Amino acid sequence: MKVGAPVLRVRNIDTVLGFYENNLGLQVNKRYRSNEDEENGGDGGNLIYELGFNQKESPTQEPLLILIHDPAATIPSSHSAGLFHFAILVPDRKSLASTYLALRYSGVHYDGFADHLVSESLYLRDPENNGIEIYRDRPAIEWPRDSEGHIMMDTLPLDLDSLSAEMNNVEDGRRNNAKAFPAGARIGHIHLRVTNLERSIKFYHQKIGLDITVNWSSMGAAFLSAGGYHHHIGINTWLSLNGKSHRSHEAGLENFTINISDKSIVRTLVSNIYGVNFAQKNQNQLFIPDPDGIRFLIRSQ
Repeated sequence: MKVGAPVLRVRNIDTVLGFYENNLGLQVNKRYRSNEDEENGGDGGNLIYELGFNQKESPTQEPLLILIHDPAATIPSSHSAGLFHFAILVPDRKSLASTYLALRYSGVHYDGFADHLVSESLYLRDPENNGIEIYRDRPAIEWPRDSEGHIMMDTLPLDLDSLSAEMNNVEDGRRNNAKAFPAGARIGHIHLRVTNLERSIKFYHQKIGLDITVNWSSMGAAFLSAGGYHHHIGINTWLSLNGKSHRSHEAGLENFTINISDKSIVRTLVSNIYGVNFAQKNQNQLFIPDPDGIRFLIRSQ
């Protein structure tokens, strides 16, 4: 299982594009107007921008982020269900160090930094307040576990001096050669604001089949994954407990994608949610709303 590109509905495309292109170093690889209806994941003709890295270097690369330009999008309450952050995973610590310095030099304001024991993370926001995490994983063999073998996570201060020192070994020894995402990146996980933690845990665990890797219910959060990863989906009620559900045509997260390798799993998931008869259709993808109305695409590849 891998998490695919999040789709964000944005009001001011020039400002948001400027941030992702000029500050984060992404580029628009595709621009089009959707003719699909909303039920099938389209958007009634608004312009859609697919952002990623240089396609000449990686022509088969999928987008890292998709933006829908919708000047009429409503602004959701900060206490409603929606995006907490999407997380961009870089391949190693030196890539994280280079990205940290490049973004700092570009004028990006960081919300914070954290050592989660399994990973090291940078936190920031785009101009429309969409949360972004940029992180690198520690090797899985180094992930701490409790006496029962469960993954342990925490939120500790990140050693920025140690991180920056990774760039002392660049060829000419100068840190100002830092580049954002020098070795590429992909979406590692997505973290959602939900209104009822127990209900969302039950949905993603029992209906979608994800494992609960870290359960911080007493602190209003939980983390779920497939295949032993620390988390593909994070959920919390820190600001959204008993808040409003996600609504269509709100600015922010429109949907996200879960990519899986086995088409039969899609049919099993559809059967779990919609019933056996519906699952008999030969399909390799399906949009599903979670209990808060946050839609995601399950797709086999």
